[in-house]
Order: sequence, then structure tokens, then C-alpha cells
Amino acid sequence: MGKGRTLVRGTLLLTLSGLALRGLGVLFQAILAGRIGAEGMGVLQLILTVGGFAGTLGSAGIRVAALQLTARAWGRRDAAGVAGAVWACLRYGFLVSAAVGLGLCLLAEPIGTFLLRDARTAPALRLLGLLLPLPILSGILRSAFTACGRVRELVAVELAERLLSVGGTLALLSVAGSDPALLCAAVVGGSYGASAFSALVLYPRLHRALPRRKSLPPVAKTAVPLGANDALRSGLGAVEQFLIPYGLEKTGSRQTALAAYGTISGMVFPLLWFPSEILFALSELMVSETARLLARRDRARLLALIRKCLALTACYALGVAALLYLGGGLLGRALFHSEQAARYLRIFAPMILFLYPDAVVDGLQKGLGQQLHLVRYNSFTNVIDVLGLWLLLPRFGIWGYVFTYCLSHLVNFFLSLRRLLIAVEIAE
Repeated sequence: MGKGRTLVRGTLLLTLSGLALRGLGVLFQAILAGRIGAEGMGVLQLILTVGGFAGTLGSAGIRVAALQLTARAWGRRDAAGVAGAVWACLRYGFLVSAAVGLGLCLLAEPIGTFLLRDARTAPALRLLGLLLPLPILSGILRSAFTACGRVRELVAVELAERLLSVGGTLALLSVAGSDPALLCAAVVGGSYGASAFSALVLYPRLHRALPRRKSLPPVAKTAVPLGANDALRSGLGAVEQFLIPYGLEKTGSRQTALAAYGTISGMVFPLLWFPSEILFALSELMVSETARLLARRDRARLLALIRKCLALTACYALGVAALLYLGGGLLGRALFHSEQAARYLRIFAPMILFLYPDAVVDGLQKGLGQQLHLVRYNSFTNVIDVLGLWLLLPRFGIWGYVFTYCLSHLVNFFLSLRRLLIAVEIAE
């Protein structure tokens, strides 16, 4: 009963924090769109796509590994084991992310010129490489705090970090002038630089609370296979994101293509995913909770927890989909002053019926140790995305993108749900 109350409190805290963070994010996106325009948002999304791929390479599966290793040690009441897991994950994360960040710094010019086809992106990519270890180390510490049930402290730090990120980015934008290269670099600097705050605050607090670490666990054994699969999936995802403006460009000018891409990625999707924060908070906690129940072989409670999560998620997704479909147009116009954003939001709203449940299914699978199956499914559906965009975008324009997005995510959801049911049956 105590664990149930702890899970509910943790979910509520993470949900309130996440809603506040996403709310700030949506408002910030509205301000940013007004500052750099739809085309600028498109260029920025291309930079962040490279950043996402670099972050996946730099983390190399370490965040999920940190969550699993610390949750298992905490479930055994082994505080020294938690300390060893955290330290091993931090060391691994720093070495890999620093190497990837250095590579990005050295390759920023050719990536910007030949891959993104926009030399203005090079300064932002170089800065991103320099700051890359910060969010990865911060993410490892967040995983440790979540696994140890220290959600209240984590919530306070994350809120402070987001406020610093928004404030710092706006301050940098105010001195960046109108140069697109400086504007994009300002966004990267404000967003990634704020991660230093979380790392500097969380590490001392965790270090003081834990005893001297004992022998370090084999982090690479857990993280490397997951990281390799993640890198494949992220690489396919990056190709997918690059294909969107390129494909749309076939039906119009590059400026128009970047504007459409920026509207969907930088305006519609943040608003579409805003209500899902309660599910992402639940999914995050489910990784550690199901890992603990699995370690204790408490099958009855595990099954009850999974059934309840799936039922609540389905009801919530239905309500949000209806709300955004009926009122999304008004929200898009009010926040972004864009009829295009309002139209796209209504198009994507029905997909919430399977997008939101998929987030919870992913968390449950990771807790049950099924993450490699999960990444394989994601990689497979990324291939569907790439092929669909390559074939359909030049011919059908934005409708080719909508169809491909819907198909790939629907396939991903059914494959993941099927694997979850299999994993529950074989759980001892």
C-alpha cells in the first residue's frame, strides 16, 4: 500500500512538473516562432535533429541503463550498489558524449553545408557539440533520482532548469540581432547550457545521500547493445526528418518547405504532445516500478499495475483527442497566429488515440527488460517512415507525410503492445 501511494505521489509530482515545463515550452515556442518566423523554425528543427542524433550517440543507451541498474539496486535495498551504478554510468556517459561532441565540433561545417544545405547552421552545431555532455550527465542523474523515489527534489530542479533555459535563451536572442546563424546558436546555447544547473545541483545531493560505492557494475554490457540499436533508430529518424523538407521542396520552394516543416515540428507537435505529460511521467515511473516488481517476482501486482495503466491511458487519450480536434483550431490561432498550425493540429489530433498509449507501453516494456525488442520495432517503423517519405512526399506533398506518420506510428503501437503481452506472460 505504501508503494502504491508513493507511485501515485510520484506520478502526480512528475505530472504537475511536466505540465508546467511543457506549458512553458509551448509558450516559448510561440514567442520563438514570432521571433524567427516559420522558416527559421524549420532551420532550427534541422539543427535539433542533428543534436538529437548526436545525443543518442553520446548517451549510447546509458539513461535506460542507469534507470534499470539503480532501480534494481534500490529494490534490493543496496545503497552502495546504487552509488556504484550512478558513478559507473556517469563515467561512461561523460567519456562517450565528450567524444561524440568533439566529432560534431570538427564536422559542423560540412554537416551544415552539405547535409543541411545551409551554412548558417554551422555555429549552432559547433556550440551543440561543446555542450553535448551536459544534458547526458544531467539525464543520468535524473534517472537515479527517479529510481530512488526522490521525485520531489527532481521536480524542483527541473522547474528551475527550465526557467533558466527560457530566460537564458530569451536573453541571448535579445543580443543576437537578426542574423539567423546567431539566433539558432542562441537557442542551442540557452537550451543545452541550462543542463549544467541540474548536474551541479543533483550530483552533490545524491553523493551526500549515498554511502561509499562498492565495485562498479558492468554498465557497457547493458548500455552498448541498447545504444547501438538506439543509434540505428535515431539515424533513421534523422534521415526521416531531413527528407521532410527535401520532399516538400519538390512541390514548392525551399522557403515554403521549411516554413511547413517548422509549423508542424515547432508549433503543432509541441501543442499536440502537451497533454501527454501525465503519461510520460507515468511511463518514466513505470520503468523503475515494474523493474522492482520483476526483481521481487511479484507477478500478481505486476499484472494489476499493467492493466490499470493501459485502461486509464486509453480513456485519457480519447478525451484529449476529442478536445484537441474540437478546440485545436482556436488554440493554434491564439498561440501561433497561424491558420496553417490550426489546420494541421486538427489533422493530427485523432492520432492521439494510439500515440499516447504507445508512450506508456514503451515504459512498461523497458521496465520488463524488453527494450531491445522495443528498439527493433522502432527501427522497423523508422524504415517505413523513410520509405514512405521518399516515395510519397514528392508526389502528394504534406498528405504523404501525414499518411506515413500515421501508418508508422500505428504499426509501432501494435507491435509494442503485442510484445508487452508476450513479456507479461513469460514474467516469472
